[in-house]
Amino acid sequence: MTEKLKRFLQVPMGTETIYIDDAFRHRQADQELGNLFTSWGYLPVETPVFVFFDIYQDFIPEEKDIYRLIDREGDLLMLRSDITLFLAKQMGLSLKESDLPVRVCYSGAILRHQNREDISKNEFFQTGIELIGKADLNADMEVLMLLNSTFLSLGIKPTVHIGSRKLLDASISEFKNRDQKKILAMLSYREFEELKIKLNEKIDAKRVDILINLFQFIGNLDEFNLFVDTIRTELIEKEREALTELAYIMDNLGELGVADRFIIDLCEVGNQTYYTGIVFQGYLEGVDSAIVSGGRYDELLEKFGFTTPSVGFSLSLRKIENQLGKKFCLPEYEKITELNFIESLKKADKIRKEGRIAIL
Repeated sequence: MTEKLKRFLQVPMGTETIYIDDAFRHRQADQELGNLFTSWGYLPVETPVFVFFDIYQDFIPEEKDIYRLIDREGDLLMLRSDITLFLAKQMGLSLKESDLPVRVCYSGAILRHQNREDISKNEFFQTGIELIGKADLNADMEVLMLLNSTFLSLGIKPTVHIGSRKLLDASISEFKNRDQKKILAMLSYREFEELKIKLNEKIDAKRVDILINLFQFIGNLDEFNLFVDTIRTELIEKEREALTELAYIMDNLGELGVADRFIIDLCEVGNQTYYTGIVFQGYLEGVDSAIVSGGRYDELLEKFGFTTPSVGFSLSLRKIENQLGKKFCLPEYEKITELNFIESLKKADKIRKEGRIAIL
């Protein structure tokens, strides 16, 4: 075999192979979450694995991070890099007002180039939910509480950082769309010095200092309320509205006894351009990037012909599977050693009816 052919035997960059134990854990976790989502009334949908690139071009922050290909007719396609984006088109073209609200869940592989040194960080498996057709804060709360139940079901304890795209949009309305994307990227990487320089292009120095101080805040509800009281009079009305919404959500999470798993982080503004309201990302110790992301995107489906609000989250399941407990591990099995095949089969069937694994 030539060296070239040997190279082709390797796993292509951006993909991975899942073997027996890992594959079993992955499937068990996926089924567990599917059952959980169904119990909340979220029913499954499937999206295509590739679509025409042109219709999504405006929604992709970094085109270099997606995988593109040419079909047999010469049209440019893109592989699925974000199920939410693909789902929005599908739902936008098929929903009617009488369908609303609708709750859907999904799971599937996505490909997104992020790290050339570690191919396992290019192929992900997303599972998540979308609540379509409800615009109030109670819908946001429903999604956050289902997210909390997701963590409990998997036996993990991430910390979820909650911010607001509504706050950011109000603060940088003076900037054009292209500059807003640059500001979004600066906040995502917490590049506050660069952000200050950019904001000074259109905003007076005093207000820039207030905004930099604002977006650097991270803390619990009590700390948040004290902080907001010190700067409230310096903010515009839409900024105050966004902060009031965050306080309402955190207060309710406290009443429900789960506030310790959530933290307000005003630098958390979402890494996708389509968010419009609350945004959040979850981080788990031992994982080098967010394991879950989500938020409100009230204008996304409108781009595909159907105006309705939406909120949801997606979880990168493969990122956390090595931290799941025994509940998802391959169980022990009983090997039947009877000499007679018929007797062995009968014995194995009895064991299987009891919910255990038997092999011949």
